[in-house]
Amino acid sequence: MRVHAGRELGGRYLLEERIGRGGMGEVWRASDRRLDRPVAVKVLPAASEAGPDMVARFRREAQLAAALQHPGITVVHDIDVDDELLYLVMELLDGEDLARFLARRTGGLPVEQALGHAAQIAGALAAAHARGIVHRDIKPANLFLTTGGWIKVCDFGIARFMQSATGLTGSAVVGSPVFMAPEQISTGEIDGRTDLYALGCLLHQMLCGQPPFPTDKGIPALINAHLSVEPSGPRAVNPGVPEDVDALVLELLAKDPADRPADADTVAQRLEALLKNDAPATPPAASAPTASDSPSASAALVPPAGPVPPGAPVPPHAAVPGNVPLEQEFQVANEHLEQRRAELALALADHVVRERERLLGAEHPASLAARHLLGRTLYELDREPEALPLLTSAAQGRTRVLGQRHPDTLASWHLVATSLFMLGRHAEALPVAAGVLADREAALGPQNPATLETRGTLAWTLHMLDRNQEAMAQAQVLLPARVATLGEHHEDTLETRQLIGWILLNLGQTADAEAQALYVHQVAAHTLGPQAEPTLQAAELLAAVRSRPRRRRRP
Repeated sequence: MRVHAGRELGGRYLLEERIGRGGMGEVWRASDRRLDRPVAVKVLPAASEAGPDMVARFRREAQLAAALQHPGITVVHDIDVDDELLYLVMELLDGEDLARFLARRTGGLPVEQALGHAAQIAGALAAAHARGIVHRDIKPANLFLTTGGWIKVCDFGIARFMQSATGLTGSAVVGSPVFMAPEQISTGEIDGRTDLYALGCLLHQMLCGQPPFPTDKGIPALINAHLSVEPSGPRAVNPGVPEDVDALVLELLAKDPADRPADADTVAQRLEALLKNDAPATPPAASAPTASDSPSASAALVPPAGPVPPGAPVPPHAAVPGNVPLEQEFQVANEHLEQRRAELALALADHVVRERERLLGAEHPASLAARHLLGRTLYELDREPEALPLLTSAAQGRTRVLGQRHPDTLASWHLVATSLFMLGRHAEALPVAAGVLADREAALGPQNPATLETRGTLAWTLHMLDRNQEAMAQAQVLLPARVATLGEHHEDTLETRQLIGWILLNLGQTADAEAQALYVHQVAAHTLGPQAEPTLQAAELLAAVRSRPRRRRRP
């Protein structure tokens, strides 16, 4: 492959360092020069022989993989071809692949840790299988363990492409038949249960440090074992493995796909039940839901939350056994938002909302925090019509559970006000913003950044309602406070000056409005750059001095 450090693919992705190599190609740490972010680029082998049909298949398979949105599946940002090199651009993960991790733990993992990893993998497989996508190559090298303890499944859709691209059998493509299902070796007729067999092999290795069949007798013996030898189960190697866990592994390793669990979602639920140790390891005989399946029964595991004093920390949902991964998921989503990667936070936040409400009930503080996070994510993605009902529900619930002046309650109501503003519903936004400002001043103080944020929302709302004298009064309080706390050149300070410019323009004070716009444009261009948003907005204000247009802005 004509790949080397310093090569730029697609006129955008600068390859910096090779960080992995395997049967599925090379993985490079790279820089996305357009979005100025680090990424991982996988360049596939056999690309030099790729004709138009091969390229089209590659795109189809990779597009299916890119459509998968799940916290346990590696995010695919882009797919393309550069000088006959086929490549995928993915999120750059911090951690190591599971193969390296397990190689240092030859005796296996603690049972709880192995079950937790397997549950995450099963959840990711369930999401993919629901879209009709079978991985075909579940093995430790295609699983990534992040520094936060999350398992990410990599290379969805690529095994199928590589098999058709090279004309090789499944075993040749994978490079090792250690985790291959009997039907994958024999008939090639596979479905989601093929991935479940591989998951059974993997879980066996995680529990006792070795796969179900020995690998030291050669490939023919290994293939024959998959086809005709009944496995003994992980308890034969590690007596500490519980019997119900051993039974699940043996079900996953059934030779006939019909004898395996029905689907990955079923496996994920059984693994979670084993982790919590509060449900049977086998599915109930009747298909009707039981009392333990209902949200109210799940919520009963945790005492109902009472009012929390203002400023007091909200208890995490991790008080419920087995939910540490959900807390990590919440934290990762929040980090994505803080780094302005809302598109990556969306699937995480949505999953946390559903799971917390299922486990804790809709009124638990942790469920309300997740609902707020999802609403905030949608808001940052400019999807205010979807964000508003979530944020309103979170604000109302937090008012009941935490109290009217709790900082978390006020954070939700603030976003309700800004969402109404962005939807052009200024008359509805006004009383909400005014109420939040009064409560934040009382609870947090007039100089608190959150208080200043809401004062800015209120000032913009008054301006859009043509109540410019009142808007100016708020802005004149806001500007010196932001200068004192943030500095003269901070983006929020410049935004306040632009607001003053628009108010002056609407009051007919054109010369003063122009002076504000010129000052902001000069400072923003010098400190933030000519293409920065404050610089461009100041240029718009300058152009509007004569025409006096009305513009919709995010407060």
